[in-house]
Amino acid sequence: MYFYFDSLVKSGIEVVGSSVLGTAVTVEGASVSPLNGQGNISGLRVENPEGYNSQYAFELDSVAVSINVGSVFSDVLEVDSITIVQPTITYETKITTDNIRALLANLPESGAASSSSAESDEAGQQIIIHELRILDSQLNLVAAIVTAPVALADIEIRDIGGEGGSTSAVNAVRVVLAELSRSILNADLPSLDLLKESVEERIEDGAQRVEEAVEDLGGRLRGLLN
Repeated sequence: MYFYFDSLVKSGIEVVGSSVLGTAVTVEGASVSPLNGQGNISGLRVENPEGYNSQYAFELDSVAVSINVGSVFSDVLEVDSITIVQPTITYETKITTDNIRALLANLPESGAASSSSAESDEAGQQIIIHELRILDSQLNLVAAIVTAPVALADIEIRDIGGEGGSTSAVNAVRVVLAELSRSILNADLPSLDLLKESVEERIEDGAQRVEEAVEDLGGRLRGLLN
């Protein structure tokens, strides 16, 4: 059990995460004590859904977890706390949608028939998350050809699955993504004027570089002719 516990956590996140989100979820490492359930998940990456340019939607270097060890092999996995500090979140928006809502749309409907064990986990292991915190997020807004950093308020969610006794992994992910989406939409996003200025600055900078390159090339050609 000592030998396989960490790999069980790592593979569980990758397999279930990739299945329910419809995109690749990878974990560099997991270290969770089978005695007290305290641990850390490192290098958790969630790739963007198809149709988006940025490679990752989420990059979580370190996630502190506290699990009720006695519940690991029971019907209901009980997570005391999950704390994510300084995650890098790329919010890529299009005219009518964005990558976070695209991930939400990928989630299978609750109770939907599926041959996948991860998607049909209503009949499998359920989950309770007593506390989940996302702190000091590094949010990058990607819109058209511009990018901008955005301040995002800390997120704290309590008792996911607690009121009803438990919930599925799919519904737990849905709750977290929905709250994150609300937080982003309520954030102080750059105005259209600021985005327009950013685009104009990039165009002017690009034009200046082209002009400098042409002048440099002209000088070299004149030097060769002389």
